[in-house]
Amino acid sequence: MRNFYRSKAWIAKRERILRRDEYRCQEAKRYGKHREAVTVHHIYPIAEYPELALVDWNLISLSNEYHNKMHDRNTGKITSAGRYWQRKRQKQFEKFYGKPPHLCS
Repeated sequence: MRNFYRSKAWIAKRERILRRDEYRCQEAKRYGKHREAVTVHHIYPIAEYPELALVDWNLISLSNEYHNKMHDRNTGKITSAGRYWQRKRQKQFEKFYGKPPHLCS
């Protein structure tokens, strides 16, 4: 997985997503706050859905603070904030796969 994050494809995609989101944390934006985005998050984890690793709708820009709130760092489980984004992208997921997702836990 580490090699993926060093790949030219990921580095270019990450920059495009940050620019798309105007370097603004999308989770903070939900609450009317402004935080600089420094990371790009996979809404549906690439460990479970590697084919979504470079799909635009599966990626959002986040600050480190909010990125840490997307999944429990001890268990790796998706938090309620992470599940919010999965529900928000469910239509795109269903269109991609032709079926609804199991919400990652």
